[in-house]
Formats: sequence, C-alpha cells, structure tokens
Amino acid sequence: MAFPSPAQNYTENRLDLNDFLKLSAYSHYFMISEGHYPAVGILKGALLIIDRALNPKDGSVVIAEINNGLELRRLTLSHAPALISLQNPDDIIGLAINDSLPIWGVISYVLNDMAELGFNPVGDRFLSRN
Repeated sequence: MAFPSPAQNYTENRLDLNDFLKLSAYSHYFMISEGHYPAVGILKGALLIIDRALNPKDGSVVIAEINNGLELRRLTLSHAPALISLQNPDDIIGLAINDSLPIWGVISYVLNDMAELGFNPVGDRFLSRN
C-alpha cells in the first residue's frame, strides 16, 4: 500500500498558452518581425501571430501584400481605405473602395522577446519577413 505524497496539495498545473490564446492550426501563422515598431507594441525579433481568417477592421495592424512582398501596415477604413506604414505615417497607400483588400493576414497577437534570447524556430515553420 502506497502513501500519498505530502506535496500533493501543492502541485500546480503547467501553463498552457492554448488556454489563453484563441489559435487555429488552419488559419494562424507565425512570423518573426525584422522591424522595430514600438508605437504599436512590436519590437524587433517579436513573434507575430497572424490570423488569416480574421476580418480586418479599421485600425488593424495587418500583413499586406505590396509590390510582390509582405509588409506590416495599419489599415484605415474610416475616411478612405488606406494602408499606412508603421515606420513612416506619411507613407500611405490608398485603396480603391471596390477593390479587394491586399491583406495577407491580421496580427492577432505579439510576443516580444524582452530578454533578447530569441525564439527557437523549428525547421521552416517561421517565416522571417516583416
């Protein structure tokens, strides 16, 4: 007959980010930011969690398809649809109202590496673009 552990009442559950974040294996992608955008809470090297199923709204930070590349931009829809650069607010790309938005995905979460240890990419699962 075994005796119960005296520490049994002091055990804690492990922290699981899936309990806090709403992630889908089908619509979420991860990227490492190569740029530094402190005004929107993105530091260089931050892990960006992008939701491709989320509908962008006015003010969303998005991954936009621009000139055959991907860029972080802020989407504005309030006056005239436009994509605003995060580094230079004067760099604005106007969008036609009837055209589809060139949005690759919406930034849903940002994990900043405050200790500057770096994130561990596994294979090619991280896409390193900003």
